[in-house]
Formats: sequence, C-alpha cells, structure tokens
Amino acid sequence: MRFSFLLWLITQLTFVSAQNVFEIDLNRYRNDALELQYTPYAVPPSDTLVFSFPATVPGTYDTQDYGRFVTRLTALDALQRPLPVKRIGVNRWYIFKARNLQHITYCVEDVIDKPVRKHPIFQPAATAFDSNVFLFNGGGVFGYIEGAESQQVSVRVKKPKRLYGLTALDTKLENDSLQVFRATSYHQLIDCPVLFTKPDTVCFKVNQTDVTLSVFDVQGTSRARNMYNALKRDMNAVAKVLPVLPVKAYTFIIYVDDLRPLGAVLNGNSMSFFKKIQLALQFRNLGLGALEHGQSSVYYLGDFGSEITLRDLQLESQLSSAAIHEFMHIITPLGLHSECIGNFNYQNPVMSKHLWLYEGVTEYFAHYIKYKGGVYTENEFLKVMQEKLRVGATFPINTMAFTEMSAHVLESKYQKYYTQVYERGAALAFLLDAEIQRLTQNKKRLLDVVLQLHAQYGPAHSFSEDSCFEMFTRAVHPELKVFFDTYINGKTAWEPNKQLHALHLHFHDSLRVLTRLNPLNERHNDIKVKRNATGTMAEIIKTGPQEWAGFMPGDKINYIEFSENFAAHKNTDDVFSVSLNRKGKKIMLQINPKTGLVLENSVLQKQEGKSFLLN
Repeated sequence: MRFSFLLWLITQLTFVSAQNVFEIDLNRYRNDALELQYTPYAVPPSDTLVFSFPATVPGTYDTQDYGRFVTRLTALDALQRPLPVKRIGVNRWYIFKARNLQHITYCVEDVIDKPVRKHPIFQPAATAFDSNVFLFNGGGVFGYIEGAESQQVSVRVKKPKRLYGLTALDTKLENDSLQVFRATSYHQLIDCPVLFTKPDTVCFKVNQTDVTLSVFDVQGTSRARNMYNALKRDMNAVAKVLPVLPVKAYTFIIYVDDLRPLGAVLNGNSMSFFKKIQLALQFRNLGLGALEHGQSSVYYLGDFGSEITLRDLQLESQLSSAAIHEFMHIITPLGLHSECIGNFNYQNPVMSKHLWLYEGVTEYFAHYIKYKGGVYTENEFLKVMQEKLRVGATFPINTMAFTEMSAHVLESKYQKYYTQVYERGAALAFLLDAEIQRLTQNKKRLLDVVLQLHAQYGPAHSFSEDSCFEMFTRAVHPELKVFFDTYINGKTAWEPNKQLHALHLHFHDSLRVLTRLNPLNERHNDIKVKRNATGTMAEIIKTGPQEWAGFMPGDKINYIEFSENFAAHKNTDDVFSVSLNRKGKKIMLQINPKTGLVLENSVLQKQEGKSFLLN
C-alpha cells in the first residue's frame, strides 16, 4: 500500500512538471502588444530546436502567418544569458545551444485592427489586446517547439482583478489576479480561444450540455441577455433534433465592434467622398462571422447602429445566422475528420478533400435543424434549398471536382470558389440525404449516418482521407458510392431529380410561376430603376405606359425598407404603403398588389398531390 502511494505521488509530480509553461502579465501590455515567457518542461534532446507559430490553423482554409506579428524573440539560459537565435522565414526561429535553454521570451502584437494587405486574418481568428479586453486566438499568441505539439501546456495569466478569462480549457482562478489554464497538448491550446473581459455572460443548457455565452462590446454595452434571446429559439431547435450532444460543455465567445460610421453610409446618410474613401479603406478586410472550435466558437459582429435597415446586418441577426452552423461543427469536422485535420501540420498543411462533409454537410444540418425544430416552415426550408441549388449550379464542375477544389483550397485558382462549400456543398448534402433515404427505404437519413460515424471515430480518432466515401457507403448501401464518384469526386453535372423524387420534389431549371409582382422589379413593372452604390436607395428614372404601381420619374425610395415591407405582405390581396420622396416631399404611396406569370430560374417544387418527405 505504501509503494502504491509513492507510485501515485511520483506520477502526480511528473504530471505537474511535464508541462510547457507560458506566463503572461496582462497589466504590462503596451501599444497593443503583450510579452510572453515560455518555459519548456524538459531540456531539448538536440542542441538546435525550432520555435514556431502557425502558418495556418484548422477551420480557416486560409493563410494566417501569425509569425508576422511576433517581435523581439529571445532565448535565455538559466543565468538569463541570451542564446543564439536565427529567424527562418515568417513563422519559425532556430535556437542554438538549445540544451542550455531555460526560457523563450517574445512580444506579440494584436491583429484585429491591423491594416494588413496580404493574407488579412479573418477577425474571428484574430487577437485583440486592450485595457478592457484580451481576445486570445491561440495561434496568434502561443508558439510551440516543433516536435513537442503533443506535450501538455500550462498558461499562467496575471490579470486585472476586474477581468475574467472565459474559455473551454480547464481553468483555475488561483486568486483575483492570477488565472491558470491547462491544455492536454498544443493542439488543444489553440483550439480553445480565451476572452478576458469584465463578465457579461449567460449560462443555459441545451439538453444535458452546459452552454456559456460571453460578450465583449467595444462601446461597453451589456449584450449577453439579448444575445441569448436571439439564440434561444435556434438552441431549442437543436435540443429537439439532437437529444444527446457529443460535448458536455460549450462556449460562445462574442466580440462586438463599433461599426456605426459604416452603418450611416449603408443607410444612405450624406457624407463627403473623402470620408467614404477613408471608411472603405478602414473596413476593406472586414470579416463579420464566426470560427468554430471543438467546444466553443468565436464571433466577430458589428453594431451598425439602431437605424440600420438591412435585416442581415442587425446585431442579433448576425449572430443567429451563423450560430447553429458553428455549433453543429461539434459533429464534423471536430468529431468526425480525416488525418489531415487530426494530424494537422501548422507549417505546411495538407488540406482535406472533404470540405463537402466539414462545411457542406454542416451548413445543410444548420438549415435542416431549423426546419425539423420548428424555426422554418416547410416552404422556408425549401426556399433555402432552392437557393443553394441555384448558386451551387454555378460551380465549374466541368473543370474541377469538388474534392479537387477542397484539397487545393489554399491556392488562388481554387480559393475563389471556397464559398461554394456553403452553397453547392449544402445542396450536395441535401441530395445525399435524399439518396440515403431512397436507398434505405426511409430507414436512415444523413444525420443518422453522420452520428453513427461520429460515435465510431470521435474527436480523438481520424479516418483515412481516402476511405471517407467507402466509410459512408458501408454505413448505407453499396449503390451510394455512385453518388460520391459522380457528383463529389467526379466532374459530372448533377441531376437533382434523380435524388429529389424520393422526397416528392421536382427541380426545374426554369419555370413560369404565378407570383406576386414586385413593383420595383423592372421585370415585373414598366419602369427603369437606379440604385445607389450601397444598394440602399432606389430612384425611378423612367416609367412606361404599363407602369401599374403609381410611381413617377424622380421618386426616391429606401430600397431596404421597401423590400422588407414587400416581403412582410405575403398575401396577394394585401394593399401596402411605400414611403418615398417625390419632388422634395415625403409621401405615402398606396400600392394595390398584382400577380402574374414570371419566368423563374432554379425552382424547387413539391410534386403535385404529394407531401414533402424528409425524415
């Protein structure tokens, strides 16, 4: 028994000491930069080592080159004497006489507001250092000794008492001024961003999963409660469709920037040409959106002001439009991925050819959950899928397979088609779901298969890059391989009706549809319309003899306000009012609705007399 206790004690001491340690003092940040000290847990086996920062991190499909923002890197021995250091490339440093290494110290600048021309960093992957907020996306803060990525890491952060660091990492508040984080490896460290700020949080549950939402707003506004209210309906939909989630806890990290000057331009407010050019330069790399992680996601959102009329730019809409997609990444790629992600190479990444799975299927699941969870009506869901099919058809399938684009996505020739993972990729997932239900006589659906494979592999185990299609085929039916070979790994144009008929749907490349006519659409009304550069204002330039709504040349209309008003009056007999400026006076124009046959492209319809089938 005594021997067992000693063995346990030795094990615990080894665990404590066998950690690479980072030390940071947030109180000492200067000019948007932080100084860090890194202490390796053991003497390096070689007299030369390489200390690096990631060129690319998982989930971004782009180049970051975080080493650009590292300055004054120094290696020291136990007596604090400098060791020889040589920079090699953008992200790597040779350290010589490494057997004498005690510490590495370096400064790292924040990224979020840096004017970068080449390889700008997507804001949700950026860093921010300020007196009221410190956002750590690990690749932009923490370096690593090449070959030591699997070793345990401890991060000790001295901080102002008013700030608290929220993260998915194991954390301990030693006292009001010291917080310690522990990661099982460097991989986990950079997969778990940290937000230090004055707490503005909401905690809630999605079934048995504990969820924390934390917000920092540049203007100091408390927003967590409103953000939770914006997410609640979507999270309830997740709970309905997925009774058991594969993570015990999840964290939403939200950074809200002040974009009111840009909002004023979008609302059509008068502003000098010089000021508009300044704003355009300031916001040219604006990256609203989110980035997923294993048990968290980071959101960069913008407050465009209370007067913003474009619904998609309203703050809560920015969050809800991305939240389910990012949340569902807990399934794939974070819990179901190939070795390209499981053994990610931060310096020379080998990109996976399965973006159709990681992004396309995830995007489809986000909308599928909204439909099955009651957020979308059936017609709303079909409209979304119709648009995915329409845009997805523009992918140059005759020149590149979808897997080819995915594997080479960091190259400019292919990078410009990356956004198709959310359009064609989601449409392919929709067709794949239909094909799975057809082949299994509605006994299985795509979500069933993905969850089955997730349970088989999980976050810690990768499948072979070349075995993915066979893996899905074995789980469903031998004929499923034809779908993959033809439409995802091949260069054959899709024929959606081969799959969609199983759901009682039919896709038309073009079709004359009886629809409610839009009086500001030149195809629907005998007018000529000019829009301003931001698309927010419309002016009637000319009216013809068949003009039916009552517009006159010179009428000026807030196009965003009109579009939302038109969309709100869905019934064909709804009379609606349009506010416009006519000869310097504001008037309300009453418009009687009109219907007509209009040739529409890419129309998804239910088969006549049949109900839509989607398990």
